[in-house]
Parts: sequence; structure tokens; C-alpha cells
Amino acid sequence: MAAEAKASARATAEGEPVEVTSARTETGEVHAMPDGTMRRTEHTAPVRVKRAGQWKAINTDLHRSGDRLAPKAAPGEVTFSSGGDRELATFTDKGRSVTLKWPDPLPQPQLEGPTATYLEVLPGVDLAVSAKLDGFGHVLIVKDAQAAAQPRLKTITYGLEADGLRVEKDEASDTLRAVTPQGQEIFSTSTPRMWDSSSTGTARRAALAQESDPGVQTADLPLTLSPDTLTLTPDQDLLNGEATTYPVYLDPNFNGAKQAWTIAYSRYPSTSYWNGANWNGSYKDQPRVGYEKDTGGKSRAFFRLNSKGLGGVQVLSAQFQITNTYSWSCSGRSTELWLTGGISNQTTWSKQPSWSTKLQTKSFAYGYNSSCNARPVDFDAKVAAERAAAGNWANITVGLRSTSETDTYTWKRFNNNPKIIISYNRKPNTPSSMQTSPSTSTSTACNVAPYVTLGNTDVTLRAKISDPDGGTVKARFHLWPTGKHPNDAADGVLIINRDVQVTSGSMASTVVSKNDLKRYEGFGSGGRFSWKVSALDAHTSSGYTPTGGGCAFGFDSSRPSSPPGVTSTEFPNGDSGTWGAPARTEGSFTLASGGVSDVVKYTYGLNSNPPTTEATPSSAGGSVTVRLTPTHTGPHILYVVSHDGAGNKSDTQAYLFYASSPGTPEKPGDLNGDGHPDLYAVDSTSNLRFYPGNGEGRFGARMDVSTTGQWAGSLITHRGDWTADGYEDLITRQSDGKLWLYPTDGLGRVDEETRQEIGQFATPGEPEYIDPASVDQLVSVGDMGADPDAAKVDFAAVIGDTLWYLPGYTGGHLDYGYPIADTGWKNMTLVSPGDLDGDGHTDLIARDTVSGQVWLHQGKPGPDGGTDPFSLADPATRTAYATGLPATTHPLMTATGDASGDGVTDLWSTHLITGSGNLMFHPGRATGAAQPPLLVGPGGWHTIRSIA
Repeated sequence: MAAEAKASARATAEGEPVEVTSARTETGEVHAMPDGTMRRTEHTAPVRVKRAGQWKAINTDLHRSGDRLAPKAAPGEVTFSSGGDRELATFTDKGRSVTLKWPDPLPQPQLEGPTATYLEVLPGVDLAVSAKLDGFGHVLIVKDAQAAAQPRLKTITYGLEADGLRVEKDEASDTLRAVTPQGQEIFSTSTPRMWDSSSTGTARRAALAQESDPGVQTADLPLTLSPDTLTLTPDQDLLNGEATTYPVYLDPNFNGAKQAWTIAYSRYPSTSYWNGANWNGSYKDQPRVGYEKDTGGKSRAFFRLNSKGLGGVQVLSAQFQITNTYSWSCSGRSTELWLTGGISNQTTWSKQPSWSTKLQTKSFAYGYNSSCNARPVDFDAKVAAERAAAGNWANITVGLRSTSETDTYTWKRFNNNPKIIISYNRKPNTPSSMQTSPSTSTSTACNVAPYVTLGNTDVTLRAKISDPDGGTVKARFHLWPTGKHPNDAADGVLIINRDVQVTSGSMASTVVSKNDLKRYEGFGSGGRFSWKVSALDAHTSSGYTPTGGGCAFGFDSSRPSSPPGVTSTEFPNGDSGTWGAPARTEGSFTLASGGVSDVVKYTYGLNSNPPTTEATPSSAGGSVTVRLTPTHTGPHILYVVSHDGAGNKSDTQAYLFYASSPGTPEKPGDLNGDGHPDLYAVDSTSNLRFYPGNGEGRFGARMDVSTTGQWAGSLITHRGDWTADGYEDLITRQSDGKLWLYPTDGLGRVDEETRQEIGQFATPGEPEYIDPASVDQLVSVGDMGADPDAAKVDFAAVIGDTLWYLPGYTGGHLDYGYPIADTGWKNMTLVSPGDLDGDGHTDLIARDTVSGQVWLHQGKPGPDGGTDPFSLADPATRTAYATGLPATTHPLMTATGDASGDGVTDLWSTHLITGSGNLMFHPGRATGAAQPPLLVGPGGWHTIRSIA
């Protein structure tokens, strides 16, 4: 949430909404508001598209692209024939495609905006295709009775070629959908329909015919599917009827998965009008609701909107906004908005989703004439957004219907791209890092005995206060005589009930004077005091820390305190919120006696209490300067105790200071800031080791960074900074079958207390859901998208024999993943070298564990300017990189960065030898094969189970 926090700080300072640009998508945008809240807008359909790293306005007008025709800028990847071949249309998504073929070579088309019209594909028959936001429309135009009578219109058979997809038919709705072997839907069709050019009956309806529903003469267009053909069977009574008015239109449509709205229409209860397809006449792309008396038809409309990333937020308000483009009159009638079940291309009047919760009813009528011009209408959708947040839903589906479906004045038409506008707030995090100065911390929890007793001194209370939305936050401090909180005792009293405002992520502090403590020293508590803290924003608060009772300390006004003083130029006192030099910068800290004349020694410790490192002044009572390097961004505590000549200790000074962020990691794989890639390893005792790189492919002395024994069977990987703290994060799939993110501290250590489980938007049962326990290999490939500001990490994973791409999402979630190779990866070791060849795109190395052949898969640009995930699995673009490295002799292999300083990522492998194992260094090359390996770790590596 770092990008949101930065935008929130700007919005507060400037008094204007600030967009979180890294959160912008094809369908939505997020703005930080000056009051500290966030506002998210999501449309049903894309409103922009990213091309070559830049957001572009959608433009479906066709232009020549190579030897095909394609829309200029559309989310859906569709191409049409430019003439001379049979390949009418090809739709591609996620590296998979479906091609629709006309039986004969096509003539050169006439172009008009998004439409290509192929004249006389049969005598008297034209064929038109139109690019849509995500898919394409298709219509055969039979121009006269002579054309309609030709034998080739008895049945019309198209060639159908599916690459990496299985095409299925739903018999009830006569629709198709193309799915991956894992069941992910890539494209779908609506129910094929045909209609003639008849007008409707009454003068009243004649005025509306082009604006509302199908013409009088319509019919189903039955569809038959075989493995490589799609056959349409026109209704001959309509095609050749005496009352038929030509032209007659035959209209199957093909849709991608990026737009989802539909109409349910009672006159044709088994017909799917997915994304407006098959609604004959003009305004077919406009959903409608209500009853119209001339045909007796009733309509309802449904819309799906993205809600990924709302999980856990506090929804303050939500409006569903849709423009009423036309009504039966200017006389208002009631229309209802409901939360419904999911929709698909199989949704029809007979197969509607559940109408689960009515959200709001509003009476209105716009668009009939200038007395009631078309205008947007807002419905209250807060309940829907709240449920999406509570359930971490990936999308919200709503439905519109008329309260009365027998009153013709209820009939209304709407635009097809409504939006939901959600104002939300994230609850502040529970306060952490509870501290006092002088320090009262012990080896136990702060609310568990034994307690530290301080002498006669003021006491500073501190706690780390943060909010996922960033901005300013309040800390509410409570301090009371132990056992005498007002909630627990009739004579209870709060000595401190104080709010302190700080910047999110900072330490809030407040001073309790020694006079206040002395006043209540004998108040039945034996000189003991308790305290706790909660965090508050403008809308809600966290719970208190600690959750039970309070942190406690003793106070003895009869005993002197005199903790030592601390000053630093590079890292000044942080109680006022002042930030110091960047992390990993060495600073000077001067320790002073605090007015005690016979101090002969100081003990100190950076973030370590009790302090043990000694420093001796040149004379009794003098000061001494020590040099220390804070390793991570954020707050630090320097603990200092002074010792007099008789061996008496002072109270412990707890000097707070802040180290600012060093920015992005200097080099990929560098975990300790020395500019060289480092290595993590899991050993045979299930512990995690850290090996610092020395810049020559070798490693320094190992550091045991986790000895909890919880790393057995773990998959480990690191490349990318998901937490946006300037350090690469360690990602692991552990023996509990879960994915975890471990922040690192800038010196290679992992923070086990603040690890977070990586969630998914897909839920069990969905084809996009990944069971972490089933993952056989996992490598972080950094951020493969075209937005360098997005704090996210993407992954490649092997599950069984399939290679998956798992895109990351801000906040430590996985977005919907998908396979990029269905087979051939069971015996491959994945290695993530980043951009090995220097072309600006992510590459992937794959080692055949049986043959020992190592392949380099060079990443290629995708339409958005990022790396095309499918290029990482394309055998046509891979090149041989190394040989002779089977898993039997080289069980482990990894790449963490450029270890030799030549700008090219290098590799390491473990090499088994009799009774032991070595670590081998494989210097990389940007072109050609890797250089011959070098021995850099002699002996002992046979005990290592995983490296990254």
C-alpha cells in the first residue's frame, strides 16, 4: 500500500484528490482524497488500454497490422482477414487463440470505422465483422429473396481452429465458450439469432423500433459444433418467407472475458444477449429494463464489476452510476438495483442468477425528449461493496429490473458501461513496538511480570502507529494506576487520556511527568502503572495494544533515575517525527552521563535490550562517541545504560531515531546493501541460512537467519520488493502448504514476526485458484508489467507438468493466474535471471533435470509494453545456455543477480561428489552459452535442500 500512502500524503498536503497511478487499470482508477480516505471507480467495461507502456484511449477503428486488420487500440486481441485467405477472424487472449474460417477465400474488405465488410462472399450475401472492446461482432447480410434461396444457405459451415483451447457448447442456450485445459474461460458467444428488416406494428412502436427491441420476424439460428467446424442452420421459413423483408441478418457474436453485461428478455427466454449480442436493430449495445406493451416483452439487465483489492476495507459509501439514455416517457417509474449471483454467456430469462438483495429503488425517467434529457442515475450500492470487502470478492454483479413488469411506462434503456464509485477507508493497524524511555522492556511480554521499576524521572510512552492508507493517524494513550482503570474499578482514574497525531508508520510518543506519577504512586497500586494504545483515523480505530490489561512498570520517586543522554547529527531524536539519514548509513552517536559525575562506563545496543556493548569515556563523567549503522528503514532504538564507579546502573535510555528509505534495491539479489547478490539456503536441519556475496561469485561466512526448524520442504525465492521498503522480500511456500512473504531487514535477516500470508483473489473451485501445496516449483520474476511504480511481484510456477504465470497484486495478493504452457515442465528446474540479455524484458532459464540441458527463454514485449508471459515458455525462442547439469549430479540451481560485475546475471548450482557436495559458479553471458563453471564452495553443500 506504499503507493496509496504516498498519494494520500500528497492529497492531504495539496487539498486535492491525487490519483494512485500504479493502481490504474483498463476498467478502474483509485484516488487518494484530502480527508485521508480513498475513492475507487470501476467500470463494467474497459475505458482505456495500455500500449507500449502508455495508457491510450480505446479506438476500435480498424487499420492494417502486418497482413491482417486489427483495431487501433482495443483490450481484446482480434484480427481480421485483409482479403485473399479464409481466416476471417482470430481472437487471442493469454497466448491462446480461436480462428473462425470462411469456406472460401475472402475478397478485400471495405473498411468503415471498426467494421470490415466483405462483399458478395456468396451471391447476394455480404459478410461484415466489427471489432468490439473485447471480441468481435459478425453478421451475414442476405440482401434479397434470390440470394436467400441458394442451397449454400441451407447450412453455413465455418472452419474452427482452437489453439490451446477446448470449445464447448451449452445445449440449453446454444452458446459456445472456449476454455483452457484447466477450465479458464477465454472467449464465449451469445445465442445465434437471425431477423429480417420488418418494422413493428403500431405507429407508437414504429417510432421506437430502431431504439428498443428485436424486429417482429426473428428466429433462432441453431448451432452445431464439431472439433473443427461450426455450423449454422438458418430458419428457412424466415429466410424465404412470403412476409420476409430483406435484408435478413444472421448474427453470431464472439466475446472475450473483459466485459460482462447481459439482458434477460422474456419473449425469447432461452436466448443469451451476452454483451448486447443478438439484440436486433439499432441501440443493440444498450441494456434495458421494464415492460413494453406492443410485444409483451419484459427485460432485465445485469452487470459485473471488478472489486479485487477491496478485501478488508471499511466501505464508507458506494454508488452504482448508470446513464438512462431513453425512457417510454418523461413520467417516472420505479427501477430497482439488486445484488445478484454471477452471470455468463449462458444467462437467459429462463436461467437468471439469484436476486439476492435489493439495494435501492428509485423512480425516474430520462431521455424521452428535451423535457427529460438523458442523464446519469446513482443507486446506493454500499451493501454490495461491503459484502465484497468482507468476502474479498473478485467482482460484484448487480441487476436492474422494474418494480412493475406490467406497466409499459417502466421501460427504460441505459448505457452499457456503468460504474461503481466506492469511498473506503482501511482500519488503522493495531499499534506495535510498545516502548518507554527510560526503557521498561524485559524478556517477557510487557503486561507480564517481572516489571522494571524506574526512578524519579519523566517517562516517555511510545508505540508504532500505522494505517494502510497512509496519511496522518492518531494514537490514543491511556495510562492508569495498575488495577484502577475506570472500566475495572469504581474509583478508577485515567492519569493520561491523550491523543497524539503522527504520520503513518511513525512512533507516536507522549511524556508522563514524574509529578503525575508521584501523585498516584500510592493509589492502591503499589507504585505500579499500566498503559495501552489504540490507533485512530477519521472514521474508525484499531483495537488496543495490548489486548488484555496494559503494559506495566513500577515507579519509585525516592530513587534517582539519571539515564544517560544520546545525541546524533545523522540520526536526531525521533520523538518529534524527525527522520535521519538513509538506512545503511553509518552515524555517530554521543553518549553522555546525564549529569552523573562518576560514570566510568556505558553499555549500549542498537535495537538490542539489555545492551551489552561497552564504551569507556576518557574521564569519569565524560561522554563517548560510538559509530553505528542502522540496517533498515523506519524507527530504531538505541538502548544505553551508564555505570558508576561502584557498579551501580542507571535506568536504561531508549533513544528513538528514524532511518529513511534507501530507495529501490541497488542491484537485484543484493540483500545486505554491499552491491553484490546474496544467497539464501535451507539446510538439512530445516533452518534458513544467508550467504553474503563477495562480488566474485563466492560467498562470505554464512549467517543463520532462522533457526526455528520450520523451513523443511520450503520453496524459497526472492526478486522484487513487494513491501516497498527498499529491500527485496523473501517469498516461500512452506510445509504448512501456504505462501508467505517475509520482509528482509537490509542485512539478509528475515522478519518472522511481520511475515504475511499471500492471498489470492481466486477462490477454491475456480480454475484460476492455485493450491499452494500443489506447487512443485516457484520463482519470483520481479514485476513483468509496464508500470515501474507498482509494488508487486510476479511469479512463474510449475504445477505437475504445467507452467503457470502468477501475476502479483499490490498488498501482497496474487491476481488471477493462468497457464503459459500446458505440458512439458514436470522435469524442468526454473531459474529466474531477471533481464539476462539486457533488452528490458524478463527472461527465464529452464534446466531439464534428466538430460541436464539448460535453456534460456528470452522474454519478448507484450502489447502493454511489459514482458509477454507466454514468451517465457515459447520453445521457438529458447536457446541453449548450458549442458551436462542433470539433477542427479547437480540437484539445485539458482540465479540471484550479477555476481561478477559484468552486468550479466550469473548462476549457481550444487554439485554432488562422493560423501559431500560443492557449490559451483556459472558466469553468465548476455548472448550465447554460459561460461564454464567454477568451484566456489568446496564441501558441505550436499546438506542443502533449497537455494535462492
